[in-house]
Amino acid sequence: MKQLKTSTLGIVFLLFFNLLLAQEEEKKELAKLSFLMGNWSGISSTFKANDTTSVKVRESVNYIMNGNIITLDVVSANIELHTLITYSKKDTCYYYQPYSKTGGGKYKGKLEDGRFIVYFNPENRLIFEKTDNGEFHEYGESFKDGKWKKYFEDILLPAAVANENQIKAEKITKEYIDPITALTNVVSVEHENFKTIYIAGQVGTGNTKEEQLETAYKAIEKRLAQAGATFADLVDMKIYIVDYDPDKDLDMFFRVRKKLYGDMKMPPNVFIGISSLYSREKKIELSGTAVLVK
Repeated sequence: MKQLKTSTLGIVFLLFFNLLLAQEEEKKELAKLSFLMGNWSGISSTFKANDTTSVKVRESVNYIMNGNIITLDVVSANIELHTLITYSKKDTCYYYQPYSKTGGGKYKGKLEDGRFIVYFNPENRLIFEKTDNGEFHEYGESFKDGKWKKYFEDILLPAAVANENQIKAEKITKEYIDPITALTNVVSVEHENFKTIYIAGQVGTGNTKEEQLETAYKAIEKRLAQAGATFADLVDMKIYIVDYDPDKDLDMFFRVRKKLYGDMKMPPNVFIGISSLYSREKKIELSGTAVLVK
């Protein structure tokens, strides 16, 4: 009986010792990802067919459980993500386990040429690396037509440095809203905390100048709403009037404005008399610029 107890204790001790060895080896592999550690801040850009959109992003990467687990937390206007990174000695690979409000997953990763690469599937992967000048570089790629192509990219600096150089680090970003063959109806430009919205000429409907002016204003309001703005955000307007008659058209203009907007403060306006628009039926065209704080 005593010999049996001794053998059992030996097996337990051996199992425990092997577990400790495995944890130490896994810890050493996670230590190779130390280049990710820190609090980071910068710009996240998403690439689409017709435009690029960018938002501010913060990421925090830390060791927990005495170095046996890495946590990676991402917060931006587009995403909030909590991720665990572990290493499995048995499977000889890293595991990347992201969690969001919509669910989670578990994906294999590997360290290759100083880059941490996570494969969601054979056609989609996520790459982490640190650049020579100290930037935290994260990007996603899709495999199409025999090539890897980026669909998003984060370029981050240590949070303290990013805050100190915030204006320099931020980029001007543009969004093209409702583009057609010859032009884009609305272009939204963002820089720092400001958004500037440029609206192409909008025409109205109806048989009279007054009817067309009223509906053209409604078209301007629709375009502003597409970019997250309102009529009150306008800082400039141009009004093109076919066969402009100062004795009649100016009174008509004030009458329509009073009807639609009451005593609202109005942006600067330029009246431009012209001979014709793109269509003989159109007599009024409006364009404008709006600015707002994000």
